[in-house]
Amino acid sequence: MGTAMVACPYCGQGIEAPTTDTGRIGGVRRRLKQEYRLARHTCPECGHDYDIHNR
Repeated sequence: MGTAMVACPYCGQGIEAPTTDTGRIGGVRRRLKQEYRLARHTCPECGHDYDIHNR
């Protein structure tokens, strides 16, 4: 388990998000199908859900 520094796609807030595999991170999206998603988190600033996707 690792941590990635990402920006919320809704408000742009920088967030340290825990991930399962930091070597495979391809970015952050608003909504993804489960097979493309590494992790789903909620932004502490705006409260929206965002997905971290693999490459």
